[in-house]
Amino acid sequence: MADVDVDQWLEGWVENNLTAPGYVEAKAEMRDQAEACAVEATSEGISIAELKEAAGGDLEAYLLGRQNALTDADVGRLSAKDE
Repeated sequence: MADVDVDQWLEGWVENNLTAPGYVEAKAEMRDQAEACAVEATSEGISIAELKEAAGGDLEAYLLGRQNALTDADVGRLSAKDE
């Protein structure tokens, strides 16, 4: 078991790496990000199993959901600014 809180680590990774707004339709589009996340996690002592568990079982789907949520928030901020 890693000495880090995997949920917090994953949240931090998302905040640092999913910054460009834009909607993603297919989870396969998140493959590169999921791979980068997994490589970084293992270098920090987090197993792939722990990472997948923190992501609800599917890292690509988790990242897709987070990317689209970030885009929704960005769109909301921009439209509120325009009003």
